Amino acid sequence: MDPDLDLELSAMMETSVKDLCVPVAVIVAESGRRGRRRKLVRQLRIAGTTLAVAAVAIAGANAGLPLIEAGPRTGTEVGPAAPAAPLSPTPTPTPSVDPTPRSSPTATGTAGRHQSTKFPLEPVPVLGTTWPNTTSSGASPRQFTEGSVSSDLRWLLAKQNGQVSQAYPVNVDRGDGASAVYLAYADGDNPVTVELRLGRTELPLPADGSNPAQLPFRCGKDSGTAGNHSTACLGGYLPNGSWELVETNDARVTGLYSYRVAVWYPNGTVVDFTEYAGFVHDNGEPPSYVREKPPIDFLLWRSVTESPVWTYYVPVEGGGTGTG
Repeated sequence: MDPDLDLELSAMMETSVKDLCVPVAVIVAESGRRGRRRKLVRQLRIAGTTLAVAAVAIAGANAGLPLIEAGPRTGTEVGPAAPAAPLSPTPTPTPSVDPTPRSSPTATGTAGRHQSTKFPLEPVPVLGTTWPNTTSSGASPRQFTEGSVSSDLRWLLAKQNGQVSQAYPVNVDRGDGASAVYLAYADGDNPVTVELRLGRTELPLPADGSNPAQLPFRCGKDSGTAGNHSTACLGGYLPNGSWELVETNDARVTGLYSYRVAVWYPNGTVVDFTEYAGFVHDNGEPPSYVREKPPIDFLLWRSVTESPVWTYYVPVEGGGTGTG
């Protein structure tokens, strides 16, 4: 490179910057501003990442937690929603029974204040709503006699392949003031006995449905391999305010198996129906024609017992058995 040219270029550069004033304060301020902005960006990025990780962790933890109701309870609740516990010391499942809790009772009045236990089984179809003996003005009370009861039982079981007839001369009286009717039910196999009882009680409805120990609602007493042996016993309030008890009994000594359904109405009327798996004799002899189980399905037997037909009946005057 030409030495003279090099000297000329150096002189020109010195002259161009001779009067130049460098804004040091501006450069420092701008550098600080950019540094703070970059620091803020970094902090926001770190914070965003932390929140994202926390959100994922919380979502993963909540995925395994049950949902909890936070809504307030209404003032119309009358008791806990838990189903009644079996009343038998050694409860066992019952054929055709679906132990699903049903809806809350809606009855009011004196009984409604004590409705702390709902009936623990699903409702069954209502039979007898078109009872031919009812009128628009209501039916007159009927005596709970063998003739009337057997006629209405045949009507309720009209769709079943069975015949209802008198079991034996009616001379059985348990002395509790209720009217009792004993019928024979035959469906092509050996006949069995059905026992239908209707009475009235002055006792108030159970104050606590979990333990209907007072008469006339008492579960069969477990006595091991002798006498009455209840395999399951459940009780609770129906939506109409009535109290219902259902019981299965295997009666091990005699070989009988039975379905018992009893309904206690708020007005004091009590119906207590039992169907056996054999023919029960009125003279105390062991039952005969024993089957494996009662012929009428348990759910159907509940429908029969809960039928409004029986609310038109009254016990025969003087109690005992009805023969008319």
